[in-house]
Amino acid sequence: MTPIDDRVEPVVREALAAAAKKNPERFQQAIAAFPDDESIIKGIRLAAAVALFALHDAHDGRKPTNAELTEIAADMAEDEDWTDITSDEVVKYATAAYDKVQFDQVLPMERVIILAFVVAANLLASYRGDDEEWWDYLDRAEAVIEATPES
Repeated sequence: MTPIDDRVEPVVREALAAAAKKNPERFQQAIAAFPDDESIIKGIRLAAAVALFALHDAHDGRKPTNAELTEIAADMAEDEDWTDITSDEVVKYATAAYDKVQFDQVLPMERVIILAFVVAANLLASYRGDDEEWWDYLDRAEAVIEATPES
């Protein structure tokens, strides 16, 4: 079981809300609300787990192919033009998440912080059910994350 830190989850949720609303000022405030480095790392890990849940869910429980991931990343970079994320960064970030590589080994940490929440918010909004809001999909993702044994 992977417990979600109750102190970090509301800050992650606010960062995701700001990203979902494509509100740069609110997003910067949400990121600044993480009290310390440990909490931002926990927040990034939670956002990455949420992103992987959404990708797996959208691809019937499997990892997307490289071609699918490249297409998702290109669409995301275009959809999230309120940021300066690139499709290459999205692919590197998602690949690191899948491969369990430390994010700062493939991207600068300041880029990881932006990507973590923008990618998760985009995927939650893109892959939620037709009768579901992104935050309800987040609740489902978090329930699965907490029920999944650590690997």
